[in-house]
Amino acid sequence: MATAQSGVVRKVRSLRRRAARRWRIARSPRASFVDLNRDYRRTLLLVSSARSGSTWLSDILEESLRCRMIFEPLRRDKVALARGVPWGRYSDPDDTDPELDDVLTRILTGRVRSRWSDKFNRYRLPRRRLVKEVRATNLLPRIVEKFPDMPVVYLLRHPVPTAWSAAELQWKPYLKEFLGQSPLLDGPLAKFGDVIAEQSVDGSPFQKHILRWCLENYVPVNWLAPHSVHVVFYESIVEDPEGELLRLGRYLEGFADGGWQLAAARPSAVDLPSRANYRDTPVLAADVRLRAWCDEVPEDDIAAALELVGVFGLDRIYGSDVRPLIGPDDVLVG
Repeated sequence: MATAQSGVVRKVRSLRRRAARRWRIARSPRASFVDLNRDYRRTLLLVSSARSGSTWLSDILEESLRCRMIFEPLRRDKVALARGVPWGRYSDPDDTDPELDDVLTRILTGRVRSRWSDKFNRYRLPRRRLVKEVRATNLLPRIVEKFPDMPVVYLLRHPVPTAWSAAELQWKPYLKEFLGQSPLLDGPLAKFGDVIAEQSVDGSPFQKHILRWCLENYVPVNWLAPHSVHVVFYESIVEDPEGELLRLGRYLEGFADGGWQLAAARPSAVDLPSRANYRDTPVLAADVRLRAWCDEVPEDDIAAALELVGVFGLDRIYGSDVRPLIGPDDVLVG
């Protein structure tokens, strides 16, 4: 009898805790906010590969701009609106695609709400939005054409630490979502068919993440016109956050209709771990932070990764050095 009673007590306590948690969420800015301005020019889009520091940068920008955070709304297992959009989706800007355009429009005008995409929001009455996404790099040419007056930040990080971090976390590379897209494989990536087929089958988990990095950065690098988006390197933010924020501020000045203005004070998020710090690493000095992967990743793996990056011609951006080989203004060649 005592055992049965204690079981009932535990269940009641569990139900109370869950109810209290739901109530806290319902009252928090994650659920209780008002975003009524449907002008896409009020949105800043931040796009990168996964594990490139985009959550850290979005933390910085959210604090500096005091805007609504829309976190990875194209994660289709979490956001119903995005169920039909695979990771790395590509669509030629000249092709008619009303369903995709509707999804993008709803996201970029703030007409998306979910527990996942709003989980980091801090502001109840935001005047602007920050959309942070790691699945939309191949959509950038279409987005830039369809939403020409919206500021877009394209973040790049060295592929070796990016892929190594994802592999260490045992994340899936989601290559099937890329390989299932004939417009992508028969279009921009057609000449790489053999190497894509080989690496997607025989590559190690780390090498498959390197392949994904190539598959999701080849298109924006080669199809976007210079200066059509704001390119920023993770490594540059680590070494000179104030300088990179000033550079971003100058870019945002060209979008007066959005009312963009970065706060003058250094955001506290610069010196804090990212909210996606899943490896629970401390905030290290800049040089140590950039060079950490050199000691973690075996030399043979680094060599193989850079060889694959070279096949896609992306070795002009990143090589054996921990820093990019070119400046941000030289990345886009479309």
